[in-house]
Amino acid sequence: MTRHTSAHGERGFSLVELLIVVAIVALMAGVALPGIAQYIRNYKIRGAAQEVTGELQAARSKAIMSNTNAGVSFVVVDADSYRFVQEDLTGDEAFGPLKDLPGGLTFVVATAAGSGPSLRFNRLGGYCNPAGSSCAPAVATVCRPEEVTLRCSNGGGANYVAPQASGSVVITLLENTTQLRRTVQVAPGGRVMPSEGWEKKP
Repeated sequence: MTRHTSAHGERGFSLVELLIVVAIVALMAGVALPGIAQYIRNYKIRGAAQEVTGELQAARSKAIMSNTNAGVSFVVVDADSYRFVQEDLTGDEAFGPLKDLPGGLTFVVATAAGSGPSLRFNRLGGYCNPAGSSCAPAVATVCRPEEVTLRCSNGGGANYVAPQASGSVVITLLENTTQLRRTVQVAPGGRVMPSEGWEKKP
């Protein structure tokens, strides 16, 4: 037996129907994209704060493991880069990797009294503030000569490490588009803690 298929059963989409579908997809994308962009920016600043936390913890660990005499300093080199410096070592060996914040993020310049560009960890894992009176002066050289003009020139030497009344210090990151801030805190005993919440710029 031969089956015959009617040509009328093979109907496609009309141009009007396709245009309606495209319009709906475009409308949904227009509604969703701002939220997605906001999520990406939030994710970026949170990830950057975690990386800064990791570098602070690495500096503290090196001070403890090497039983350092002079200390290991965490330095905010300029508005968007940071590293640690092992002060018992000399030359290139003293410098940890120079790390950059993701694009659109910067460190916030601190205005509190006693603020500085760095903090120093000792062999017990505690820290002192070189901008205060109970600590040796801050490490003088924080960049290799070849880094100075290319990577260490965006607001270098400013005070990004802010002491708090509780005895801790805080480093604040800013997402320049949304003005969201996220902080990393070092407690008096040297414990490093990223903030859990978000803070709008005042």
